[in-house]
Amino acid sequence: MTSLFTDHDKFHIHKILGFGCLAHYGYRIYNKLVFGDMFFYPSSLITYIAPAVHLTLSLSSFIFHVPTNRFNSKAIIWKELQLHNIIFTSRSVFMMYHTLLFTPNTLFYYYTRLAVVASHHLIADYVTNKYQIEDKTTTRDIPYDTNNKILQYINKKYYAVSQLLALLGTLISSNYEIGFIIMFPIQLSTFLMTLVRKNIISNNYWHMFYGLSLSLPHLMNVHKIHTNNKDVYISIFMIISRLFFHIDKYLNMCNIILLYTNLHFIFYNKT
Repeated sequence: MTSLFTDHDKFHIHKILGFGCLAHYGYRIYNKLVFGDMFFYPSSLITYIAPAVHLTLSLSSFIFHVPTNRFNSKAIIWKELQLHNIIFTSRSVFMMYHTLLFTPNTLFYYYTRLAVVASHHLIADYVTNKYQIEDKTTTRDIPYDTNNKILQYINKKYYAVSQLLALLGTLISSNYEIGFIIMFPIQLSTFLMTLVRKNIISNNYWHMFYGLSLSLPHLMNVHKIHTNNKDVYISIFMIISRLFFHIDKYLNMCNIILLYTNLHFIFYNKT
């Protein structure tokens, strides 16, 4: 483990935050898998502090020097991915606070979520335009140690679908836990890249652990397939419209909110 420590983190701020946040994820995920609840209570101070601590972890990465250009042979952190990590961590953090501070099941709730999510994606697009090289995405084009094209194709589609479902979760969820668990793969991915850079794990292990982390939100919400039909319909609509018809993502976000709010109030009025 000593190989993880560097002189750049002079006061060990990033290390303390990193291991603390990793332990926090482990604790909450364990509770969810065992007890069905992460035990985030609106009356608890930690519920309000935790998102800010996780965002501080991502922001503390600025103490390190990262290369501007990505490495084509090794999954290590570069400037575009570093900034994307901060932006999408912030997206989850804002959505967690949003669920605490705004009344759900109203048009104002969903439209303000749309505005906050879209603004984060606009900033991410600006970062991409500034730093992207060779039109490669920050996660779907992470290098492998194998030349298995079938595996790479399947992984790319899986990552794309998972990212769309994560976006959908931030747009329509009224559950604090959703924002938290969506944030987990984002922050884990950079920790795994640190392990790759230190030669503790390989590129393939990065893909394996990152892929497993993406599966957690699906596993934790599989019961919704039977209890919340409108979310299933919206998920299918979003995947088809974006991946098959390549509808502009901002137009797609607006369509999702319009469709979801109409379906929501139809289903809500029936109950």
